[in-house]
Amino acid sequence: MSKEKTPSSAETSAETSPIKLETWRDLWARFVDNRYVSIGTTVILLAVIFWIGARLYLSRQNEKALREMRYAEEYFRQDSFEKALKGSISFMGFEQLAREYRWTKAGNLCRLYQGLCHLKLGQYEAAIEALEGCDIPDTYLGGAAYGALAAAYAETKNFAKAAKTYEKAAEIHNNSQTSPMYLLYAGLSYELAGEYKNAARVYRGLLARYPLAGEAPTAQKHLARVEAYAP
Repeated sequence: MSKEKTPSSAETSAETSPIKLETWRDLWARFVDNRYVSIGTTVILLAVIFWIGARLYLSRQNEKALREMRYAEEYFRQDSFEKALKGSISFMGFEQLAREYRWTKAGNLCRLYQGLCHLKLGQYEAAIEALEGCDIPDTYLGGAAYGALAAAYAETKNFAKAAKTYEKAAEIHNNSQTSPMYLLYAGLSYELAGEYKNAARVYRGLLARYPLAGEAPTAQKHLARVEAYAP
């Protein structure tokens, strides 16, 4: 009588095991199906890591720039504009600081200072280039920056552009101290550009909004004159 064949342990486990063993083809198919999800997840993760790293780096760079620019600021306050702009062996001036830290808020402030130094030194084209390259904030400082840029335009005889920029300076930080002054300068610049209707508009606006300002009598006098050209 022949002996019955007993199933091998490998065959038994393959038949009875609830877990299906995947071949390399199955694994490859699953990878192909999910590769776009995996790639997308990796890209997002890398972008988040890069964003966090960039913010930390820029924050440190900004702090460093603020420390280094205090020497140039001190010379600026002393009206030593050339030294504040160019610096020396012992410290960086605003020109170099604006280059070194151009991606930081402090670097942007240095560029603004750079423009002001050029303006004070009579280097009007350089002042325009520096100030136009600034990210001008919507604050009192922004009003001063636009005012300086307008002055540089006026010095280069670009009176129409000066007038519009003086109006921006008046509006960006609306107040009774500097806004009337910038509006008066805007009106005078429009006059020099031969745009008498715009000059009259600006003078009327100044008188309506700031009737008690020190600039009001001058604006009234100029308004009477330009109304003859622009009724």
